[in-house]
Amino acid sequence: MKRIALALLLSLAAMAAQAQEDPDWWNYQSERDGRPYAVRVDMSLRRVFPLSGLPYVVVTGTDYAAGADGLPGADEQRRLDALSEALAAAISRKTRSIYAGSAARDGLQRSYIYVSDPNGIAEIVAGVYARLCKGCKNAAEIRADAAWSAYRDALFPDEETRRRFGLRAY
Repeated sequence: MKRIALALLLSLAAMAAQAQEDPDWWNYQSERDGRPYAVRVDMSLRRVFPLSGLPYVVVTGTDYAAGADGLPGADEQRRLDALSEALAAAISRKTRSIYAGSAARDGLQRSYIYVSDPNGIAEIVAGVYARLCKGCKNAAEIRADAAWSAYRDALFPDEETRRRFGLRAY
């Protein structure tokens, strides 16, 4: 019995490591609460979340120049994606982490990064914004989320969106 449990744990760890190494980025637009919503999500996490050992989520983001629909234009989206990647990279140098994705609407973008240890993360996030986003209005929150509800609720496509894009295996 112990061997089976160990094999299962090793298998889950391997899946988690693969998810970290090989993200499967998917961008989609949908509606939430009747408003347009743009999402970039690592779909490789869909079969392995919640990952144990990453019980905190860093929810951080900034304002952006929005179009009439409240979403960022292509150039603004590239800037936001680069900023999210820089935040994720800086955090990963401090603690074990996974960048799960980001969402934008109404002139506000939020990134979701799961971490093993939240200590010192707020200072790292503030430093990245000070360096790469001077003058941006930004916010950061670190909260316990062992169930990965932020990934499920804010990033993962809802049933209607999955149906619209023909995603049946989720």
